[in-house]
Amino acid sequence: MTEKQLTGGQMIVDCLIREGVDRVFAVPGHGNTALLDAFVDRSDEIQVIPAMHEQGAAHMADGYYRASGKIAAVCTSIGPGATNTLTGLVTAFADSQPFILITGAVHTYMENRGVLQEIDRPHGNNFPRMAEPVVKRWWQPSRLEQIPTVMAQAFNTMNEGRKGPVLVDVPQDLQAEFGNYVHVPGDRRARTRPTGDARAIAEAAALLASAKRPVILAGGGVIAADASEELRAIAERLGAPVTHSFMGKGAFPADHDLYAWPCGDMGSIPGNRMTTQADVILAVGCRFSDRITSSYKEGITFNIPSKTKLVQIDIDGFEIGRNYPVEVGVVGDAKSSLALLREQLGEGPDYHGTEYFEELQDYKQRWEDHLAPMRETDYLPMTNSRAMVEIRKALPREGILVTDSSNPANQAFNEFPIYGPKTNIVAGGMSGIGFGLPAAIGAQIAVPGTPVLAMVGDGSFLQTGTELSTAVMLGTPLVVVVLNNGGWEAIKDLQISLFGADRRLITNWCTPDGKPYFANIAEFARSLGCTAERVEDPSRLAEAVQRGFATDGPVVIEAMSAHELPWSEMHPTGWWDITVPAYHGETRDEYVAQRGF
Repeated sequence: MTEKQLTGGQMIVDCLIREGVDRVFAVPGHGNTALLDAFVDRSDEIQVIPAMHEQGAAHMADGYYRASGKIAAVCTSIGPGATNTLTGLVTAFADSQPFILITGAVHTYMENRGVLQEIDRPHGNNFPRMAEPVVKRWWQPSRLEQIPTVMAQAFNTMNEGRKGPVLVDVPQDLQAEFGNYVHVPGDRRARTRPTGDARAIAEAAALLASAKRPVILAGGGVIAADASEELRAIAERLGAPVTHSFMGKGAFPADHDLYAWPCGDMGSIPGNRMTTQADVILAVGCRFSDRITSSYKEGITFNIPSKTKLVQIDIDGFEIGRNYPVEVGVVGDAKSSLALLREQLGEGPDYHGTEYFEELQDYKQRWEDHLAPMRETDYLPMTNSRAMVEIRKALPREGILVTDSSNPANQAFNEFPIYGPKTNIVAGGMSGIGFGLPAAIGAQIAVPGTPVLAMVGDGSFLQTGTELSTAVMLGTPLVVVVLNNGGWEAIKDLQISLFGADRRLITNWCTPDGKPYFANIAEFARSLGCTAERVEDPSRLAEAVQRGFATDGPVVIEAMSAHELPWSEMHPTGWWDITVPAYHGETRDEYVAQRGF
């Protein structure tokens, strides 16, 4: 046991370093000045990276973890410096991604006096109550001796069970005050995986082994647990098609012959066909959101429990049976539980050449045929589908694709091939625009030898594009493709499909004289110090991306993309309930029948 005199800020920095944290994404302010000063003398052990906005800092830390599996910290100030992080917090919380947010707080001796930037109603020093719904736990130490324990508990909380972000709100006087720092050596958390109940897993194995049409649904829990190999082994043992959620994309390689593409409202033909016709579904680490279930409308994506039995494995017992009743529910870590399940299944026949396998291949070919017109067209401005074909040509297999929301993310979900875990980063739960660029910066910092490409829309870019300044200052070799269609295209198409072309409102950007408005993305990026170019011909996009990967520092490619139906249309095969029961003037059943889904 060692004891020495340190400031509260120095204690926090020492705890971070001892926990293996080597990156802190920060925005300075008067409320965290003393804390930031504590990093100066430890700069050879932990790097403080400047962000332009606190939301961007939080997204960077989130992307850093998703790419590397290493926890990063965020350090911001009091008041707006803290509240600006909330979108980043809720994004990580929804997707079960950990990082530690350390904010400045009111001095302990001035709390509840309404000092500058204090949130003082209905309680003094009240920012943690704002963050409470979107963190796993929060702390607000009032004495120096609490800090080592608080920090240890924070890392325990992030790592145990279902992961997520935490908050430590540190009064300004504690950041600067000296006191005795006692570090107690020894491990403070379990290092074993909580395997599911053996009897339940044996029951699941018997049910799956007897299934005629088994399907596997991979959620983000598979990637979080590093369970892709175990999942693949079970799929091959059963000959089971594998579909996935937004967060589960990459858990199973897109070029495997059992890959069934995604299911749900933005799912695929094979994904939704195989799930609706399954007799048993094994769902792993999936929360069954409305996007994956076609808003729970029976017969579109799932027929649980009328025709399909569900085996569900999840680290969070609350998710078992939350949205669908289970035949077998297993609370446990995906990796160790799947390993035991594979052992229980034993050996089986080769799945190749079976009618079930051939049926899957037929549906996959139908999906390829369905996508082909939008993928192969030379229409100008380019379709998103064609842009993705060209980007995939240039992005190496191990490269990381980062998206956030709207058309780019939705279309990448159902048509961009991903081959491995942690190579597809998306704001799956909150689906907030503005995530993609800063998350990609964090990812590139985390894995500097791996190509990282952010593919975002112009609306997303205009929300957080200033974070390029961080990439320029660091010389981060990031490629950003901005699909510029001059507006909120996904919502505009939605307005047209639900209410008619004459009911569009604020989704088509225009100048006061009514002319279309397109932000000059390339010029803006150059003004921040990036290499940038505009691409209008889709046949030149792959070459531009390749040039980007060969260029030092951040590169922005502005790809002018389609902004009129049908060229801007996505490829939904499921159903999404957003209150109006029509799609392009048709009922959902008419829509499905007309298109042969």
